[in-house]
Amino acid sequence: MIRSPQDQAGRFPAVSFEEVSAGYGENPVLRDITFHVEEGGMVGILGPNGAGKTTLLRVLAGLVRPMRGSVRLFGLDVCRLPAPQRARMLGVVPQSLDTPMSYTVSDIVMMGRTASLGRWRMPSAADRRIVARAMVFTDVAEMKDRPFSDLSGGEKQRAVIAMVLAQEPRIMVMDEPTSHLDMNHRMEVMEIVERLNRDHGTTIIIISHDLALSAEQCRRLILLDRGRIAADGPPDSVITEENIRSVYHCDVTIQRNVSTGSLVVLPSLRSFRAASGGRGVRIHVIAGGGCAGDILRRLVLEGYLVTCGVLNEGDTDGEVARALGIETVWERPFSPVRPESEAAAERLAADADAVVVCGVPFGPGNLPNLDLAEKALRSGRRVLVMGGVSDRDYTPGRQAAARAAALFASGAAEWRSITDLFRLLPRSAS
Repeated sequence: MIRSPQDQAGRFPAVSFEEVSAGYGENPVLRDITFHVEEGGMVGILGPNGAGKTTLLRVLAGLVRPMRGSVRLFGLDVCRLPAPQRARMLGVVPQSLDTPMSYTVSDIVMMGRTASLGRWRMPSAADRRIVARAMVFTDVAEMKDRPFSDLSGGEKQRAVIAMVLAQEPRIMVMDEPTSHLDMNHRMEVMEIVERLNRDHGTTIIIISHDLALSAEQCRRLILLDRGRIAADGPPDSVITEENIRSVYHCDVTIQRNVSTGSLVVLPSLRSFRAASGGRGVRIHVIAGGGCAGDILRRLVLEGYLVTCGVLNEGDTDGEVARALGIETVWERPFSPVRPESEAAAERLAADADAVVVCGVPFGPGNLPNLDLAEKALRSGRRVLVMGGVSDRDYTPGRQAAARAAALFASGAAEWRSITDLFRLLPRSAS
């Protein structure tokens, strides 16, 4: 088996991602991901919906094979590991566990021994001791005979952790371990995780939406954004106002709790309103591929007069535009932009006070949308283009990136987050 590089002491990292791209079908979700987690580490994986957290977990667990690159556990390629050996290395605590039958807590925890028992062997006295120890450690021993389905959310989560503990993995991955728990149960679960890491040396990887809790519990955070690593390091260097604004597209204030020293993230959910004031201002939006739903919604909420296009029928952004009553230029499904459609969109853009180019993936079929933006800029309209066009350019000769560069050279403004965009948009005089 292929092994990853060792450190100076001859030890392999617990987890190694080397230039990993992965996804579903031909559509990559993760792009060129590289990071290593040392044995005994406690790392949080953060990012908004769609950032790639779930795909990263599936790749790590060997459920999704990388398109390119390699994933290794203690130097061994995860895709070449037999399932029982992989289970002894890696245990996954899911967000929730539903059982179709009336299993007791002890039944659930014993399932953690499946990889070690094999198909036919009955649990031995040693297996039962391991299960009993796992239940004691997670404080579910007294409820061992209770039906799992009767437990509270926190009790279920502790029982699932006990099941993974009985698996005796060297690495535990927890997928949103506290998302359905109240404050008391959330802290209870995290105390168990801390003890596992501190007392047993278990490598812990927590996938979470909870920025503050992750910053408090983990010594290192990895922030994902659209399938790439946006930041990697200690919590102080990752949970910054700039990083959160860029990745989550909202303003926050980062403070430190004077009692505990932990970071506190305070979102300013309505901060974009103070920066806009769009009543009566016309905005033409170039969208597509599901990149602009939230932008269209916020523009309408702020009173902007919004038009959109050219969009193919069935496009996710088009469905949002139709639901919001936005005037849109349509094209047939999976068809390139025809001259008559381009002309119709050009007329809408000519009536607008600004043209917004969202995070559209560009191929040969929708390149005319950038011509539309270029004509609007030449006619004196404000043109705002989301940065990173080169990452979304699927045209021969990278024509989209070249046209975007020409737009910026001619005076178009670049934006990276929704907050940036609303600060750049024209405002109503009233």
